Amino acid sequence: MQKKVLLSVMIVLALSFFVSPVAADSHDGSASSLNIEKAVICRGMDQRVPLGTGNVFASDTGELFCFTKITGAAHNTMVTHKWFLNGDLKSSVDLPVESSSWRTWSTKQIGPADVGDWMVEVVSEEGVVLTTILFFIQ
Repeated sequence: MQKKVLLSVMIVLALSFFVSPVAADSHDGSASSLNIEKAVICRGMDQRVPLGTGNVFASDTGELFCFTKITGAAHNTMVTHKWFLNGDLKSSVDLPVESSSWRTWSTKQIGPADVGDWMVEVVSEEGVVLTTILFFIQ
């Protein structure tokens, strides 16, 4: 009987480590309340809609966009698009988020020297990586 009680207490304690008090109140505008509804790399934008999305682009593309639709912000905040080429940070763009449903984007000039594995991290104001987009320039 004592073994069952001890086991039950251990299970409850173990489970308590997986429950975060921040997640219980996810409407405070913190990173835990932000949701990335859509994040894509594209060749252009038209009326806040991404055009020519993909994950492989030619080195003569010229300019690429990282489009992000963010929901859940309870107050004005910021996100950052961090553009990496082969693991090296190439650009960091701070972008405002000014409503509970917000579309924003950053751009990056692409040329022949930019062939390789690319990644854009979308990072909250608190430094939490909200999503990562991988793509390739050939």
